[in-house]
Amino acid sequence: MKVLWIVNMVFPAVAAKIGLQTSASGGWLLDLARGVADDPEVELAVMTYYSGSSFQDIRVDGIRHLLFPGGGKRLLYNNPKTAEDCKKAVALVEPDLIHIHGTEYAPGYEMLRACPNIPTLLTIQGIIRRIVEEYYGGLSLGEILKISTLRDWVKLKTPLFYKMLYKHNAKREEQVLKTVKYVTGRTDWDKSTMLAVNPELRYFRCNYNLRDAFYSSEKWSAETMTRHTIMTGAALYSLKGLHILIRALAIVKRRYPDVHLYIPGGRAENGRIVNPPSYIRYIERLIRENGLEGNVTFTGKLPPDEVAAHLRKANVCVVPSAVEGASATLCEAMMIGTPSICAYRGGMTDLLTDKVNGFTYDFPEYPQLALRIMELFADDALASAFSERTIALANERHDRERNPREMVEVYKEVLHGGDS
Repeated sequence: MKVLWIVNMVFPAVAAKIGLQTSASGGWLLDLARGVADDPEVELAVMTYYSGSSFQDIRVDGIRHLLFPGGGKRLLYNNPKTAEDCKKAVALVEPDLIHIHGTEYAPGYEMLRACPNIPTLLTIQGIIRRIVEEYYGGLSLGEILKISTLRDWVKLKTPLFYKMLYKHNAKREEQVLKTVKYVTGRTDWDKSTMLAVNPELRYFRCNYNLRDAFYSSEKWSAETMTRHTIMTGAALYSLKGLHILIRALAIVKRRYPDVHLYIPGGRAENGRIVNPPSYIRYIERLIRENGLEGNVTFTGKLPPDEVAAHLRKANVCVVPSAVEGASATLCEAMMIGTPSICAYRGGMTDLLTDKVNGFTYDFPEYPQLALRIMELFADDALASAFSERTIALANERHDRERNPREMVEVYKEVLHGGDS
């Protein structure tokens, strides 16, 4: 079975071979690719765009990689040449099945238009139409306009502009969802939001693997963690709800003056974001207004082993997003066993069950979030119970041997017309 993937990144091993710098994440995708490519029934090829000037067709670790020039612009924006690239990829690979990863990028959309007769499977990575609706994370338009400077407007780097870009891509996403027949997702939320667009879709629930570091890492322990510390995920824009967590942190500090929050992502020096976007400048103002300057550290972008180390040391992990499909941060924290709290939003409701293996809270209710953080700070027995339960669930959900096998079985079902 020949399978052609369409992705939005150059795999790190490929980048290293051609001397290309990359900040690609998508660790779950890399692990899935390895597992699928190891199946003797599958010949896997991957199509993407990169910053080079010429087409490349190379093989790395048993996977064929088709790299088309054009970089990010070709990923984000429709271009007549993209359809030609899709036809070229199909002519070279002669795939039995095409697997599109993500609805937010142009190549998948163009592939469906250029080659409509090849069985195609779509894997959802984020529901853009819901991201558009929740992008400001509860901040009013007035607040969004207030935090944007003239320089932000000139450079088109305001939250308003980014929301408009997502809104444009959401139209393309809707066309994709109305065109494909087969989709995969990780949660009931994924399923419900896709079927709301196209009730005729055949939905397959497929769990994904994590990055290597989270399988090999030691687990969280109440004896070795650093008390009163909080780890969260990258949160450089309002959808991620960092403003909610900062307000909760101000309440927690009244009882635990030494509380400390670590925020990964972006480029940071001395615990602060370098050239912060408007939203982070707003966050810095909230930090000053609440006297939290000594309680918050921006770590910058962290490699997977350092993320795992931070999660092992954290007393609590908090994911305060306004909407998430299946939060990678939450999945990684659960694999490590870090006691976790998340907003009761999106697919996170499938991952964490309130008062069973963690805490959930209503997204805008930062006093409730503060209370849950303090309860875990005060009760090692409860934190340890949550930890044990999350590890058991995560080990089952992210079984790195089983998940690729199940994806290959989905391929077979699609090739047989979706019949079970």
